[in-house]
Amino acid sequence: MKAIERNISRHENGTFYFVARRGGRLTVRSLKTDNLEEARRKIRELGINGLTAAREPAVPMLAGVAESAPAAVAAPVVSLAAAIAEHDRGLVLLSAGAREMAARGKRVILQFASGWDFSPIEIWQKYRETGVERQGKELTSAANHLLWYMRKFIPWAVGRGFLKAEALEELKKLKKLQTNSRRIRVPSEETVDEFLKMVSSEDQDGGEFLRFLACTGLRLRGATGLTWRDVDLAASQIVVRQKGGKEKVLPIGPEAVEILERRRKLPRPFGLDQKALEKLERKMKRFAKGFEIDLTMFHAFRHYFASRCLMAGLTVQEVATLLGHSDGGVLVLKTYGHICGAHLRNAVAGLRLARAA
Repeated sequence: MKAIERNISRHENGTFYFVARRGGRLTVRSLKTDNLEEARRKIRELGINGLTAAREPAVPMLAGVAESAPAAVAAPVVSLAAAIAEHDRGLVLLSAGAREMAARGKRVILQFASGWDFSPIEIWQKYRETGVERQGKELTSAANHLLWYMRKFIPWAVGRGFLKAEALEELKKLKKLQTNSRRIRVPSEETVDEFLKMVSSEDQDGGEFLRFLACTGLRLRGATGLTWRDVDLAASQIVVRQKGGKEKVLPIGPEAVEILERRRKLPRPFGLDQKALEKLERKMKRFAKGFEIDLTMFHAFRHYFASRCLMAGLTVQEVATLLGHSDGGVLVLKTYGHICGAHLRNAVAGLRLARAA
């Protein structure tokens, strides 16, 4: 969806949507027109309050399904693939990450379900049997992404009579997988350096961006949102906007300073738009195939930064500050506790508190 003006966005199919956020609640309503003047007229007639208070508009019924379809239909006349395609067209205003989660969920359901007689529990079990929860944090997250998608698609399918109501009861039995922090594997400096050189050989700007993530631990949006007003190279610090919009002043190391110094003549430190990020992510996935550790996600470099800081001897509280956390290190300790424990064992092994007799 592309924002056209305040409260009006345009979908890829040309349809205009009313979009508004009030009290933290996002409202999206189809205006059912591809004419901008007609969309404006509907908003004037219905009013902002009327649109935000209106019920969610029903997703158009698929061809071959009557409007008065009962809650459960034994043999729906549309294919599973067609229904999924129709459902996904209603997923508007999704982030790039959410679109990837939806695409993964669609692929898995179509892979393991031959038709409408599938069971959510069977889909979940078949996917887990492929080994996703035994291969690390990232692939465990992939299973949770599937669950996220099924929690959207299955109620939608039941409501249109494609699936029986029992599918909802099965869905309730599925629980999100808990990731074991010990599965977070830290790549060596040599591995990261080799990977970044491979990316830089094809995309110098993208490789430098990933190197900046690796030596600052910034989230993707925090790094791409940097402006030169946020950078103070003399003081070796930057101003970063956190998830809730709050700004924090964070120190940066000499490697990050050198990267920013080289980019001083550019309009922004890193002016990567969504298209450039998706292109870079595809290159990451291609180059990461030869490594034994997952370097296919931007967030992997945040994990790398935090892990290397802990291994270098920084305290949990110091690492939490560098990551922009406000919990005093609780999340760092929960996520990287195994690294802290290894560092503590090494430190204790080197202690000499009393002379030998």
